[in-house]
Amino acid sequence: MKHPSPLALFTSLGLLLGCAGVKSSATQTTGNGGSGAGTGTGGGSGAATGAGGGGGSSSSSCNGPCDDFGGGPFGPDGTSGSVPSGAAQIFSGSGSGSGGPCLYEPQDGTLFPSNWLRPRFSWTGTGDLYELRVKAGNQQDDLVVYTDQTTWTMPGAMWRGLGVDSADMPLTVTIRSSSGGGAPSMGSQSTFTIAPASATGNLVYWSPTGSTNGGMTVTGQTTLNGFAVGDETVQQVLTCGSSSCDISPPASSWQTFNAGLTLRSVSCIGCHTSTPDGNYIAFNDFYPWGGVLASGQAATLAMPPGPDIGLGAGGYKALIQPWLGIMTFSENHWSTGDHIVVAPLGTTTNDADQQPGLAWIDLESAAALPSGQNPFNTLKGTAWNWIYPPSSGQYAAAPSWSRAPGDDFVVYTMTSNVKSGRMGTGTAHLYKVPYSKAGPQTPTAIPGDGSDSKFAQYYGTLSADDNFVVFDRISASAAASEHPDLNSTDTGCTPSPCTWSGMYMQPQAELYVIPASGGAATRLAANDPPTCAPGLTEPQTMNNTWAKWSPQVGVANGKTYYWLIFSSWRQGAKESNGDPIAQLFMTVIVQPEAGPIQTYPAVYLWNQPPNVSNFTPAWDVFKIGSVG
Repeated sequence: MKHPSPLALFTSLGLLLGCAGVKSSATQTTGNGGSGAGTGTGGGSGAATGAGGGGGSSSSSCNGPCDDFGGGPFGPDGTSGSVPSGAAQIFSGSGSGSGGPCLYEPQDGTLFPSNWLRPRFSWTGTGDLYELRVKAGNQQDDLVVYTDQTTWTMPGAMWRGLGVDSADMPLTVTIRSSSGGGAPSMGSQSTFTIAPASATGNLVYWSPTGSTNGGMTVTGQTTLNGFAVGDETVQQVLTCGSSSCDISPPASSWQTFNAGLTLRSVSCIGCHTSTPDGNYIAFNDFYPWGGVLASGQAATLAMPPGPDIGLGAGGYKALIQPWLGIMTFSENHWSTGDHIVVAPLGTTTNDADQQPGLAWIDLESAAALPSGQNPFNTLKGTAWNWIYPPSSGQYAAAPSWSRAPGDDFVVYTMTSNVKSGRMGTGTAHLYKVPYSKAGPQTPTAIPGDGSDSKFAQYYGTLSADDNFVVFDRISASAAASEHPDLNSTDTGCTPSPCTWSGMYMQPQAELYVIPASGGAATRLAANDPPTCAPGLTEPQTMNNTWAKWSPQVGVANGKTYYWLIFSSWRQGAKESNGDPIAQLFMTVIVQPEAGPIQTYPAVYLWNQPPNVSNFTPAWDVFKIGSVG
């Protein structure tokens, strides 16, 4: 079909706990449409024909030359009426062959879901007037933009039409500049591609105020913000101040135990994930990290679970006990009579060395906990028990639970040091253990690069179909050594100056993916920033981390699309106290029918506030506010 012209259509507490993502089952839909090729690392290029998607991408496209770029040229606001005077004449000549601006957004080679946030184009400033061109093989016209700005965002109607008509083919972008009406200078050229598959789910991430890393004191609010795929704005989901949360009414409707086993109101939002039905957000309270379940939906905002999960007295007390770690869920164990949480559970009262094993918690347990008794001892065997009991130097952290029927297992990090529910300074490798309530199970290291002793591998998360694990990797020496505390407000340490644990806020962290069965790991192309964007830091200081998969995979034209969200310091911005400001990025791993996986550069999420640290994202079936 031919589309009309677009004119016609026209977030402190230092994060002391990591966040675990929970995935939904994969779906497959197919259709028909354009043809083209996609390129990426690890797999070269792959040609594909037809169109389809996971999560509702359209299967109709125009039959002849398409006119999604028609109605231009366009000015700064996306309309033809705002084109700067004389721009077309200035750029009518060929001009200089070099010296123009460098395009850094979208990054060269990126791949977008067909229903993603409309693309923003950004480039370095080398003049006072710019010409942006985008070319697609099946479009009858180039997109032409004249602007005096260094950024331009594609109109929504144009983007939606392009996603239908020109999916799976390279879109070539060029940028030129002129100064004072002089001859144009040619800048960089890049390509990006729209996948014939869409993405699903909602994204919820940590966005605190005040200090964003390190420290043990809440100086501002801990906040979860979120948005649905394609949204151009973010919304506040849940928030906590220095003394109480909006886990109300009333504030005491959800409590956790303090270290002395006295009930207290929830005062902080730590690591977070979604229950399999999306009805609740699970997160950890402030030290000593008891668990919380709260609704993110507008009508029941912040309320704890009701009869829908059959929450029992024993299950409640087991969940809110001290020294709980990152929680994970599986839709295989989220139904009447079987509402289970899996999480690490510390066995000491020393927060710097919690020595946790991996436990299951039966939320429906009605076991009694007499006043003054310890839930760790009294409820063991009824409301909770070990999947993996800890052994010396082999402790559990950051689990991710499978959902494939008939293959019930948990991937987690086996580490020598757990501090405040996260990895500290020491060793870390990826392990896999069968899930069972019948008794402790025997874990095994994920073979190959998942347990290579030359590195630390941690924060592993299973893809929606359980086929892959994405994880952080640093050298073993970096993991075993503390590194400088970047927060100038952290003082009074002994010895001085203050330092951070080897695997906490680690600047050298990079993202890798490995088959869940083990083998060779692939470094993600998304680790590398554009070469010319202002403020970008060197790769070794970027802290690419907390990668979480989308809740469904997309399948189209014989390829499977695994969308990912992660956080990074690559933008180079810092808080006044020296803390790097983390920002969110999206990327994808593509599995062809045959051959190795392909990985792609990262796409910046321009809907997030750039001056606030946004990190530890979770991408899942969250039901939040108006986008649930």
